[in-house]
Amino acid sequence: MKLVAVSLLLLAPSAALAQDSSEIRFVTGVFSQIHPASFAENREYCGYIGLDDNDRWVATPIVRGKRDECTPEWPDDFGPIASFHTHAGFDREAFSEVPSVKDIESDEDESVDGWLATPGGRLWFVDTTDMVVSQICGIGCIDQDPKFTEGAQGMVEISYTDKELLNLEAQ
Repeated sequence: MKLVAVSLLLLAPSAALAQDSSEIRFVTGVFSQIHPASFAENREYCGYIGLDDNDRWVATPIVRGKRDECTPEWPDDFGPIASFHTHAGFDREAFSEVPSVKDIESDEDESVDGWLATPGGRLWFVDTTDMVVSQICGIGCIDQDPKFTEGAQGMVEISYTDKELLNLEAQ
């Protein structure tokens, strides 16, 4: 599979604030490239995004992870603003439609925010300042695993605090 540099230096207008429309467009473009492989191979894919010296959005080379983890390579050529990763393919046994506590804590440890794409086609933003995850868009707003079954993993809220995620995982 050739995902190495497939438009990894996509360029978009500069972003003044996190989660502005150019950042969302950029990250959804990255996910549209990696989601099909993530579903087909049932693997997470991950990396970082940030702004280059010309204030254009860039992404690191994409890393192919395991079924339930992925460790991106920290870039030397730009300062990451956020991580990004997929949650692999649909699995009734995995609660993969929301970010995990590990997802939010990993981003906090690296002092970046995060983006997550789920098998159901949800796009999540991980805000490590407030330790809250929020759906930017719901089911099917980005590529969706053809095996996804809506509702199979129960009710999914619009946002969760880190404490709510911890309680959710404990159930």
